[in-house]
Amino acid sequence: MKKFFLLLFISLGLAACQNKTESKAEILSGMIKNAPDHQIVLLNAQNQNPVLLKLDQNDKFSDTLNLPKGYYKLNAGNQYTWLYLKPGDHLQIKTDFKDFDKQLIYKGRGANINNYLAQKMLLDIKLKPKTNYKFYGNLDEKAFIKLQDSIATAYDNLLKMVHNKDFKALEALRNKFKKARLISRYPMVKRYLTHNNDYKVSENFPQAYKDIQINDTLIKQLPQAISYINDYIKNQLSVKGQEVDSYDKLQFVAQKIKDQKFVNEFAYKEANYNLLYTKNLDKFYDLFNQIEKNPKYKAEIKIKYDNIKAMQPGVPSPDFTAYDSNGKAYHLKDFAGKPLYIDLWATWCAPCRAEIPFLDKLKEQYKNKPINFVSLDVYDNKAKWAQMLKTQKLSGWQLINTDKKMPFLKKYVVDGIPRFILLDKNGKIVSADAPRPSEKRLISLLDKTINEK
Repeated sequence: MKKFFLLLFISLGLAACQNKTESKAEILSGMIKNAPDHQIVLLNAQNQNPVLLKLDQNDKFSDTLNLPKGYYKLNAGNQYTWLYLKPGDHLQIKTDFKDFDKQLIYKGRGANINNYLAQKMLLDIKLKPKTNYKFYGNLDEKAFIKLQDSIATAYDNLLKMVHNKDFKALEALRNKFKKARLISRYPMVKRYLTHNNDYKVSENFPQAYKDIQINDTLIKQLPQAISYINDYIKNQLSVKGQEVDSYDKLQFVAQKIKDQKFVNEFAYKEANYNLLYTKNLDKFYDLFNQIEKNPKYKAEIKIKYDNIKAMQPGVPSPDFTAYDSNGKAYHLKDFAGKPLYIDLWATWCAPCRAEIPFLDKLKEQYKNKPINFVSLDVYDNKAKWAQMLKTQKLSGWQLINTDKKMPFLKKYVVDGIPRFILLDKNGKIVSADAPRPSEKRLISLLDKTINEK
């Protein structure tokens, strides 16, 4: 129920597992005071298939739904809460948008489960400081184990209020994944915070996923099921916290997961978000095509694959058009004759802003060497960008293009930022996904590019 924007990236929907044979409808009604636009929106766990519920002049609503059993999100503006609906429910909701968290309460058939979910969201908020990696990562192993045991107990105790056995089993499994995720991340977080890549936990440290069966049929009914499975796979395949290649994850899923629909969904999401980053592009793409059955998904991923193949080292870079604070247009040709390091970022992107001090140091280090550094703001608001230029006194080439469909971004398969691109002095690609300024390996790559004749 924290204030998040409506469009969140939530993994896995319920289409493959929902029971469509139940014929009774759900009746959903209630009052939500001060809701923006006098409406609320109900979405499935994929953030899809919206159902619009209009509020009357008294802030009330009532509707008869015919939805499959499962988890849903009820959104009012930038507030949301999880629901669990099943045919035959007659659920009444009451809250105030201005104090959404504390005033939310349910009555009627289905209230027990949903009051539990509301309390669980409050517990999430209460425990958030302790589940922050900067907090638990600074604990020694003994203190961390004590902490995660106390957190698990808090969730298990809350679950005791639920009467429905089937739903209780789902939430018990969900709690297991929550606990396993925290345990599995501890060694990685310790290595990161201590700057000790050789850090190891003791032999007595808990095994994160020992109580979870990868083919448990309940898993695919959970919100974020693919995210849970992704964490499970990385835990199984990772060596000393090293990043697991997407091709290895896809192989694991194809070999270990029995539910073919689930495998297809995982394959699509992995290809959609991580195709650019695999070190086994052709092998991944071939395996994806063997697994995926949806023609629409195949066509979508083929476009990504073709663009990635076209952006290999040595290929001339596609051009861009971008503008400085005075509105003057720039293109790649304006930086010809020197290698070019491009920083794709936005003012709202925290990881992007975190790289700025490292980029400034890089500019200073290479100020007398033949290389250009361009910061290209994308997916952003021009006024906010201009304001940040002034307040942060950003140096060097600062350009912007607010066109979210900018061909340059599509051809480079830019699905997220920050993103860095390195070109040689002739405008040819050295790396379409170059190391960040904060990564030490960037220095040798820059030096090599500068010294090439």
